[in-house]
Amino acid sequence: MLKRVKTLRFLRNEVVLITGGSSGIGKELALEAARRGAIVVVTARNLNKLQDVAKKCLILSGRPAFAYQLDVTSPDQIDAVLDKIQHEVGGIDVLINSAGLGDFIPAVKQSQQKMTQMVKTNLLALMYISRCVAKQMMNQGYGAIINMGSIAGKLPTPNSAIYSATKAGVIQFDNVLRMEVADYGVQVLTVNPGPINTPFFDKADSDSTYRSHLPKWLFISPEDLARQIWNNVGYKTREINVPGYVAYLGWAYQVMPGIGDWAIKKFFDFQQDKNEL
Repeated sequence: MLKRVKTLRFLRNEVVLITGGSSGIGKELALEAARRGAIVVVTARNLNKLQDVAKKCLILSGRPAFAYQLDVTSPDQIDAVLDKIQHEVGGIDVLINSAGLGDFIPAVKQSQQKMTQMVKTNLLALMYISRCVAKQMMNQGYGAIINMGSIAGKLPTPNSAIYSATKAGVIQFDNVLRMEVADYGVQVLTVNPGPINTPFFDKADSDSTYRSHLPKWLFISPEDLARQIWNNVGYKTREINVPGYVAYLGWAYQVMPGIGDWAIKKFFDFQQDKNEL
């Protein structure tokens, strides 16, 4: 069983399913998997972009690549797409849940609709897809599930309450899932990156309020992150925290939350304007 999991380190001819694979980190993960010889399956809502990614994967890997349109907030669509993959591609060896949604504004200004969308996309969909695929991996005796969390799930920042809550949920979900599937040869890897230089921020932070407080050097290259993630699949790695020192800041926040609140608000120059409430 352990020997079979180790083969995932090379990815050659392994079936890799990536949600949110049409752009951003999901796209880079797909391309890097293809470079390593994987059979890549990408899903997202935008079929045109997905098909473009699948074509690039085919060229890079020389192996079949597949694209399936999927709204991850629909359990019925998830069931239907997973069934298609099982019959048209085969069993899933590696799952990466990278579909995500953010909206960086104060919690008191957040709409109920956007809160619901973030919880459904970032957390509920991830848990449901992980649950479905984990059952298949347990039956086949090996596999890897990689879920995209965030440093925001460990270290709070102003204007990200709902997003941070969903990512904290991902981290804790993985902590429990990891224990439940470990004896079946299934790795569960949680990836907690800081801000990634992808189009994600164009939607989540449309007026650049959040981005403007972050130094440019803090933004992570999606290509570098994709390589780091794949370099840890098939090993006993539990978490990837990038940049690494931010994880220590998260630990320090738990020990000294009062000082942490003061320092974070100072860093972000955050002060709620009461006239706007």
